[in-house]
Amino acid sequence: MKRILISIVIAAIAGIAAFLLLKNKGDEPKFRTEKVMRGDIQTAVTASGTVNPVTTVLVGTQVSGTVKNIYADFNSPVKKGQLIAQIDPARFEAEVEQARANLLSTKAEAERTEANLIDAERKLERNRKLFSDNLVSKNDMDTSETNYETAKA
Repeated sequence: MKRILISIVIAAIAGIAAFLLLKNKGDEPKFRTEKVMRGDIQTAVTASGTVNPVTTVLVGTQVSGTVKNIYADFNSPVKKGQLIAQIDPARFEAEVEQARANLLSTKAEAERTEANLIDAERKLERNRKLFSDNLVSKNDMDTSETNYETAKA
């Protein structure tokens, strides 16, 4: 009889355990839900590797000088025709002023040369008339001709 009682108790414990296990498996799974909203989908991707540009452009200038301002940073996108940097114009402005001064000096020298030519031509004509009247020496006449030819050259 003891054996029957032990068998019944073991069967009862096994039945209760089976009932509890099957009851817990029948529960609905739990989910976290969110309210549906319109918006941008954002995805973050972490990766390693080398990024190569689609287009590589060498930037240069037609003149050399000191950079005064920089308007674009390294690796920043730029568009065609966009000003990237400004070279300090002080040196070029000084060169322009020097060239203007040289031009004025050259013009003054040209006017002086023109005046010397006119003067030498007048002296030559005067000495020719005086030489024809024997009022000036042959040496003075030759000097006037030489001065005129020199001024003309």
